[in-house]
Amino acid sequence: MRNSAKALLLASACMTCPATGWAQASPQEAPSAAAGPDGPGKAAQVQAANPDAPTGAMIGQVPPADSSAPALEQQPETAAQAPDQDVVVTGSRLARSTFETPTPVTSIGERQLQAKAATSVPDLLRDLPALRPNRNNGSATDVGASTFNIRSLGPTRTLLLIDGQRVLNSSPTGGFDLNLLPAPLIRRLEVVTGGASSVYGSDAVTGVVNVFLDSKMEGGRADVQSTISSRGDTQTISASLAYGTKFAGDRGHLVVAGSYFDRPDILYQGTREWGAKGYTLIPNSTYTATNGQFRQLIVPNVQLAQMTYGGVITTAGALKNIQFGPGGAQSRFVQGTNISSVWMQGGEGLSLQPELGVLIPSNQRLNGYARLSFDLTPALEFHLDVLAARTKQRQTNVYNYNNGDITIRRDNPFLPANILAGMIANNLQTISLGRLNTELGINDNTTTNTYIRTSGGLSGKLFEGFTWDGNVNYTHAIYDNQSKNNRNNARWTLALDAVTGPNGQPICRSTLTNPNNGCVAANVFGVNTVSPEAVAYAAGTSFIKAYSTQFDANLNTRGSPFSTWAAPVQVAVSAEYRRETVNLESDPISAVNGWRQASSAPYRGSVDVKEASIEVGIPLARDVKFLKNLELDLAGRYVDYSTSGGTFVWKVGGNWSVSNAVRFRGTYSRDFRAPTVNELFAATTLRQGAVVLDRFSTGNQSTVTATASGGNRDLDPESAHTVTFGVVLRPDFLRGFQFSVDAFDIKLDDAISVLGAQEVIDRCFAGGTDFCAGITRNAAGTITTVRTTTFNAQTLKTRGLDFEASFTQPVGAGNLTVAQLATYVDRLITVSNGVTVDTAGQLTGTNATPKWRTSTTLTYSNGPLLLRALGNFVGGGRYDNTYGPLDLDPQHFKGRFYLDLSAQYDVTDHFQIYGKMENITNVDPPLLAENSVIRAGAANASGFYDVIGRNYGVGVRVKF
Repeated sequence: MRNSAKALLLASACMTCPATGWAQASPQEAPSAAAGPDGPGKAAQVQAANPDAPTGAMIGQVPPADSSAPALEQQPETAAQAPDQDVVVTGSRLARSTFETPTPVTSIGERQLQAKAATSVPDLLRDLPALRPNRNNGSATDVGASTFNIRSLGPTRTLLLIDGQRVLNSSPTGGFDLNLLPAPLIRRLEVVTGGASSVYGSDAVTGVVNVFLDSKMEGGRADVQSTISSRGDTQTISASLAYGTKFAGDRGHLVVAGSYFDRPDILYQGTREWGAKGYTLIPNSTYTATNGQFRQLIVPNVQLAQMTYGGVITTAGALKNIQFGPGGAQSRFVQGTNISSVWMQGGEGLSLQPELGVLIPSNQRLNGYARLSFDLTPALEFHLDVLAARTKQRQTNVYNYNNGDITIRRDNPFLPANILAGMIANNLQTISLGRLNTELGINDNTTTNTYIRTSGGLSGKLFEGFTWDGNVNYTHAIYDNQSKNNRNNARWTLALDAVTGPNGQPICRSTLTNPNNGCVAANVFGVNTVSPEAVAYAAGTSFIKAYSTQFDANLNTRGSPFSTWAAPVQVAVSAEYRRETVNLESDPISAVNGWRQASSAPYRGSVDVKEASIEVGIPLARDVKFLKNLELDLAGRYVDYSTSGGTFVWKVGGNWSVSNAVRFRGTYSRDFRAPTVNELFAATTLRQGAVVLDRFSTGNQSTVTATASGGNRDLDPESAHTVTFGVVLRPDFLRGFQFSVDAFDIKLDDAISVLGAQEVIDRCFAGGTDFCAGITRNAAGTITTVRTTTFNAQTLKTRGLDFEASFTQPVGAGNLTVAQLATYVDRLITVSNGVTVDTAGQLTGTNATPKWRTSTTLTYSNGPLLLRALGNFVGGGRYDNTYGPLDLDPQHFKGRFYLDLSAQYDVTDHFQIYGKMENITNVDPPLLAENSVIRAGAANASGFYDVIGRNYGVGVRVKF
């Protein structure tokens, strides 16, 4: 259906890739000269002159559709159907014959996907400068999850669609793990970088990512690829197989497909030269407010100052720094410089970052997809889709350490005699011990996501000029997090408090009053001195399992009720009902926040949503001087949430084509995001082990604290006002060239936020009294807990520019295409409790974003050969924009440029070989070290930077 228009769109879809037989398995590939209502349009003219010429896809003019791509609407094929048949572009539900939308849309066609040779969706999206690729490495939960984040305003503010339909978050904490999507089965991606709540509802505040799966393919294809780094690690293997066929006299179509990916090994920081040096952000112990020194330093060779494998005494006095080795052997612990309550530089301590800092977790995933469609009548089609995926990602976290907080009493039978004598001589009732408890093992965290989405529906022709579709989607997601070798805090505390029992053997003090409590006393004086029985008592496996469901039913119609003096008016009307539920279960210890890592109390919650929307496209002028085309877009949507009530969102947009060469576009919209089930209903969760700098303390001491987070049933929806305005240029005198620039300005009020523990402390220090209320101290004034619960207390503002350009020309016997994407962020402001912070150009933190990001692609095609070079630039910036001149050394970090090369060659019409080399200059990430025991650094957490180094990949593709 709609083959002529779709073939044209296919021909013009790819910004950087040639028209080859490998773009699709469907035989309907011949480009059409058809265009808009003015006859053969510029897109068709350029394409006819040069099949490699990119047309409007990259500048939001057309989507890279094709005859085998899924349609958001289906129309019966008739002889009278016009060659300028309508298509639906992401960001609007209107069917347009002009292929132009007021909202910027960036498209990635199948040929680009193949040229990229990516094995995951995050790899595909990381080249788009407007998107921040989020990674969740180093976390005990949501291990290795990859989400998308437009404008660095958070993944929950970008909506994901599959074939135009909303999807359920894969994690109860929000966000969809892109690893669940079958990258080899993706037909195209469309990214809207503007507010779209009036079209799609909640979450589409900063934009939309629409993933189209290959639902109309014919024949079969297979793809096998393997990658490995230049150091021989991070090896991966991926494979996919797909087959599609028509049946029942071409009335039916069946597609089945599957893909597999495996990266079995965890990549640790110490495997890279830059990571093995142990760079860490530490306080400068000699800093004062008047001596002109830096308050904090990023330095190498940083060790832990208050713990060793066998234990070290941290109590001030004569016994301080006596450490215990194998067999309990004693020696004096040699400390380094810049000693704080956690860190020191040099000395003989431990540095866990190289050993345990995770750069990339292991990852296995399996995806399956099936689609059955059938034309019940010439004007009515039925479809049923099933997408099933399972990912398993694993990483280690840290040993169950005690940072100088083990309390040993005089009557502990494991006390060495000389230490007891020293305690008596110095009148000490207790001493404190710091120890890395290796006997309890390393926290080993695995997250398994199981995702099953079933979608069924009907689509067809309602009456002349109108089509309709109805869809019912049901998704069931299971999030399963297991944390092995987790420490039961209460039991460990009991095991450490040992006394001599009635039989003369060491027992737990608690056993004297509760003989059947099963406690086993732990000897912590020496390496490997804790008995297996004590380990079995004090350690175990915690689990968090969340069952999430989404039921979504929607009905849509679109068409042209009448015409103005210029052209037909387009109208789209939709209604939708959705119910989302989360039921989180956990083990009994997690339920009371009793584990050292990954505790989460159970909760249950649900949200019901009713929505209705209308969108109207009104042509105002056509084919008059300086008004080649003038259109007005109006959209409104009313949403009613069971948790927060009703609200109305809207959008006003317009297109003004001065001529075929110049077009202006713009939108102004009110968008919103409702709180997620987790943000509303999550129980308070306590996690141990956060290392923070206490900016109120003398010398800015580091301390290890707990963080408390949870839901807030009083949250209100976020409300945003978004402006986009841009110009698209396709000069007649420079055939094959096109350029667009779009300005964006977003203001988000009542932003729902969860700040990190250090950010809460910093904003309290900056004068935010609400943040100070979330900090708890003990009697000695040491921070013990930082509360990071969700709240509505923020306003977010961002503005900047998006640039896109391309130029295609014949070179020799082939064609050369140069394409450029760039994003400039002028400001990214957070206002909380009167404290204003601009993080544009800041490289760390929740909303970190460099001011400049660019992506440049050069593609040369000549017959069966395709060569491609991709250069990505990530701009430099400051570590933290709130820091003054003496708050950190160094503060400024240079940008990074990454160069990738790839090639593919069609050996025959059915067999292709390809290869790639990424980061060929082996560029290291900036040393954005963190104040953390094991985190591999903010450079890794931000997702902007490559942490693998030079990487190679080879593969083959087969069609049958």
